[in-house]
Amino acid sequence: MKKLVLKLIFGFIVLPAALAGTLFYLNENGFFNIRSVEVVLENPPAGQEQFLRPHVDRLEASLARYKGVSLWNIKLKKVSREVDALNWVDGLNIKRSWPTTLSVRVRPHEVKLLFMAKGGKLVPIIKDGTFLDPVESKQAPDVVLLDGEGFVKKTELRKKAVDVVEQIPAEGSFSRKTISEIRYDNKEGFWMTMIKTGIQVKMGEDQVSLKSARVSQVVDYLESRQFDARVIDANLSKKVLVRLRKDP
Repeated sequence: MKKLVLKLIFGFIVLPAALAGTLFYLNENGFFNIRSVEVVLENPPAGQEQFLRPHVDRLEASLARYKGVSLWNIKLKKVSREVDALNWVDGLNIKRSWPTTLSVRVRPHEVKLLFMAKGGKLVPIIKDGTFLDPVESKQAPDVVLLDGEGFVKKTELRKKAVDVVEQIPAEGSFSRKTISEIRYDNKEGFWMTMIKTGIQVKMGEDQVSLKSARVSQVVDYLESRQFDARVIDANLSKKVLVRLRKDP
């Protein structure tokens, strides 16, 4: 019976106390001090690496001040709030990677559109229409440009533009890759400019997927016949109207 009691005392008191004492000693002597801060992007949007790299570099530089702090003592909630406050961050996960690494996994927002600001800088726009910090052209992702001062103060209009552009196919004769810019008219809705031909496409605001398919067919037909179009009006109920460059 005494042996059993001694075993229980050793297993539940002596051993945990010794382990705690060892960990305390190691912690006090810097064994668990952070030596590395690891920032990893989760599912970064394709083609937006040049936009995200400077953000990641700045985040790593900011978190470097935690080097030398014990992993036991660092407050992960505080660090999480700090990272989550960055407007390009959509979600994150922070954890201790023992014995000396702080691991930060960040899910970035995808830039959906760009707005040309005064001075030539480009302002990224995310899904909910929010502006991110302006960037130089060399850092800007390859997405469609918004044109028009009406987008500056109207977040809902920018969000509507995002909704419209996401209904346009990523590939095809008329697609997000073939559009250089989008503008908005209060009476006629959204207009697109095609990169290669400069054709103005009147899209309106509804049934964008259906209208995009019709415009693709029209573009293919125009190319096959070598017609030089000026305007494609897709904002009609059942047809598409084409104005050639020689038309009035």
